[in-house]
Amino acid sequence: MSLDSLKQSATRLFLPLILGTALIGGCGDSSSTTSADEQQSKLYVSLTDAEGDFTQYQVDVTALKLYRANGAIIETLPNTTTLDFAQYVDITEFLSTTTVPVGFYSKAEITLDFSNAELAVEDANGESIPASAQDENGDPLTTVTLTAQINGGDGFAIRFGQPASLTLDFDLEASNEVTIDSSGNSATVTVNPVLVANTSIDDDKTRRVRGLLDSVDTVENNFI
Repeated sequence: MSLDSLKQSATRLFLPLILGTALIGGCGDSSSTTSADEQQSKLYVSLTDAEGDFTQYQVDVTALKLYRANGAIIETLPNTTTLDFAQYVDITEFLSTTTVPVGFYSKAEITLDFSNAELAVEDANGESIPASAQDENGDPLTTVTLTAQINGGDGFAIRFGQPASLTLDFDLEASNEVTIDSSGNSATVTVNPVLVANTSIDDDKTRRVRGLLDSVDTVENNFI
């Protein structure tokens, strides 16, 4: 593929990448001071998903927060983002790049809004049928907040000048109980969400970045 054709890529780019060589536009002030309390570093937040029976699981992500061990709460998602979690079975997507204070982080929290959700499940014949979301009491689902202890409760440290990575896995199979009605034309999804947060990037999934491609360096094997 030529450099010119790469520059004409659409808003989704499928390339394996190394965090240290990728520059992804994000929010936050990249400046830092010598004060230990004000030092900052880059954090790359990604989303993935375990395999499930959904052909579509589109919801709004309204907040993504990290909790420091000292009690501080850091918001890492500046705007509401609509995501289809069913797409993340085979890929991991970079959701946010932000500058956060150095320190030890213990848990992550993501807020999902199901008010305008579009869900679809696969029936026994492999056909996709629409589904509606409800809570464990059978009431229509609106906003749900999921919390996960990072690295199974061990947490992780963000150090000055060292970019860090955090992957959130919204496990669709473990989080949802699907009931297909007798007509076979629709389904109900009872949501009891399960979220896993870890800093490991040792998986075989393709990593996806959304955004406009600015430039590619084929000699150094990196891109902006």
